[in-house]
Amino acid sequence: MKTKTLLIVILMTALTAAVLQAQVSAAIVDIAGEVEVSRNGVYLDNRDIDFGTELGPYDVLHTGPDGYVELSIESPVSPELSVKVMADTTLFLEHTLKSGGSETSVNLNRGSIQTRAAALLRGGNFTVKTESSVMGIRGTTFTVNRSPDTSILVSCREGAVACTTEGRESGIYPGRIYETNTSGQFRLKDLDPDDIESYTAQWKQARLDALAINGAASVEYYADQYLRRAPVFQKAFEEVESQRGLFEKWEKIIEEDINVSIGDAVKDKATLSRGIMSLRASLPLMQHVFYTLYDLSGIMESAGWQDLSDTAAKTMDLYSRSRQENQEKISKALYYFRIYLEVDRRTDPFGEGSGSGLMDDFLLESPF
Repeated sequence: MKTKTLLIVILMTALTAAVLQAQVSAAIVDIAGEVEVSRNGVYLDNRDIDFGTELGPYDVLHTGPDGYVELSIESPVSPELSVKVMADTTLFLEHTLKSGGSETSVNLNRGSIQTRAAALLRGGNFTVKTESSVMGIRGTTFTVNRSPDTSILVSCREGAVACTTEGRESGIYPGRIYETNTSGQFRLKDLDPDDIESYTAQWKQARLDALAINGAASVEYYADQYLRRAPVFQKAFEEVESQRGLFEKWEKIIEEDINVSIGDAVKDKATLSRGIMSLRASLPLMQHVFYTLYDLSGIMESAGWQDLSDTAAKTMDLYSRSRQENQEKISKALYYFRIYLEVDRRTDPFGEGSGSGLMDDFLLESPF
């Protein structure tokens, strides 16, 4: 009897490990308007983006002013996950193995999403991440709005959500919302669930009205940050790009599921690590500045770019001319991370597939 019980435990442990090692993927189940998908740093042909199109980890999804997408997500953390992606939104999916289980995340760079999840499986987590906050669900339907001024509004219609900013966790539920300002300070506010839609519309408009008045000051700040951050990101990106052949080798290994010895994986990881760690340090800052300016530039164009200093005006001209190139580099950086994470996983001597753990939450370690 003891032997039989032990075999069952071993089998269940193996099954759990297999579940935790499963990857995350998403399929488009509804789509409208302008939608772009960048995979491995390359934008897909618009004709290839339609109902049923699948997205994997680190594929960047971007909706235009009239864009809308609904994603059905296959993940080991929950039997049912869906995300509605609103207009003017940029995001990507991430799946991380951790000592306590696995975590599927939507990394929200800009815009608004509404998520729905069935009960989470044991050891699984589902989160929405922005540059300043993390929202972890407890089985619920909730909405995250990120304003162009970087403020955040989180509302919940079912279940509960744990919102964490600067290490401080707050719980929200139907009847309570969560807000952060441009400085990352947060507050909780009681609100009738029936009033969420109208309050959200007023909140968005108030943020835009404030930017219309004080947008030049925001642009001045982020233009200065762009001048500081873009060269650092560019240098790190070029260092990683110099090993492009090695990444392409591993892309083939992953696609064809080729066995590689731990020794060869360790050797390749050592070759890639320095550049990847530099890119890891610079990418979150670059993403934050880049996507904030992405929205601010649209607002300022409507206002005629008034009250900008010569330096800021020249910086924004540089930003506009290199925007598409930098957007592709940010997407390509995510591709390099995806490949490196697999190299790291193959170095695990115990065969558990979790790797060294060095890359856990690599896009969450942000100073904002």
